[in-house]
Amino acid sequence: MTRLFEISLKSCFFVAIILIASAATGQNPGTAGDPLVSKSYVENFLKFRSMVLPADSEITPEMGAMLVVRSGQLRLEAAAGKAVIDLSAGREISGNADIPHNHLILIPESSGITLKARKLTLIMASFMNEVRKP
Repeated sequence: MTRLFEISLKSCFFVAIILIASAATGQNPGTAGDPLVSKSYVENFLKFRSMVLPADSEITPEMGAMLVVRSGQLRLEAAAGKAVIDLSAGREISGNADIPHNHLILIPESSGITLKARKLTLIMASFMNEVRKP
């Protein structure tokens, strides 16, 4: 019985050494070798651009688009049951309502959502299509 115990103990010790050695050579999460997110994703995600929307122009946002209305008046035109998320206020904005100034707005889905500038409007946006002029 002692011999069997000795072999089991040596086996456990050997396995422990292998596990410690493999953990020591592995990449730590969040380092350059194993990033939590890629640099290109962060750069693209945080890339906001200014857009000027002429009066009566329309824009169809992509799913995941984000925008901030800086000036002017931007109206959400959406089918029944469609809404955008006001991340600043923590609420949904349903169709046929104006988007408030200086609030971060997230577009959760693209189908059935159109944004219409009621007068000259300046927005900061990411993941946005080009403007359709009247």
